[in-house]
Amino acid sequence: MNMTRLITTTALALTLAAGSAHAESHTNGEKVEQNLENAGESLEKAGENAAQATGNAAGDAADASEKALENAAQATENAAEATEQAAEDAAQATGNAVDDAATATANATDGMLQNDTNMIRARDIMGGTIYSANAQDGVAEFETVTYDSVGEDWENIGEIEDIVLSSDGQLQGVVAEIGGFLGMGDKHVFVPMDSVKLIPVEDADMALVVGYSEEQLVNMKNVDEAFWE
Repeated sequence: MNMTRLITTTALALTLAAGSAHAESHTNGEKVEQNLENAGESLEKAGENAAQATGNAAGDAADASEKALENAAQATENAAEATEQAAEDAAQATGNAVDDAATATANATDGMLQNDTNMIRARDIMGGTIYSANAQDGVAEFETVTYDSVGEDWENIGEIEDIVLSSDGQLQGVVAEIGGFLGMGDKHVFVPMDSVKLIPVEDADMALVVGYSEEQLVNMKNVDEAFWE
């Protein structure tokens, strides 16, 4: 009796335990399935978010590239306009400088023409007569004496053969042709400008007067073409 009850009780206990285990196993399976489903949804959402983020990034990059291109195009256009304006300004400045130079030259020319009594042309001197203010003894301190016309006692001793300039255009003196007769036996000597004075004569030509005597001029060194080479 006791043994039969024990067996019966044990069988009943095993049956209940098996039922509980089956129920618990069924519940755990549902949880695992739910967890898998949740994980799948999370992965799907993460994929959607990633795709959205990638799309946004691509869009932002495209917008940034387009903006950069627009800015570069605008900068190029601005630079071209600035260069064009600078070229126009430079051309205008050059034109103004040329006009100013031309005006200054014209004014200077007008000024010289208005004061032509102080200007002497080479053709007014070339071939002019050379006088000695004292052909016998010369004139002491000649540089301090002033002449405004040909003196009655002056002696014609030759003519102006050439005019000598320095390399910077300064008048240095004249070559005087003295002595001789009808082009025979004449002599050419160099007379510096501080030893001659220009004297106006008729027809707007110029003559020269020197403070040397004729003998002093004749004794000067002869200059010919070789002298200047």
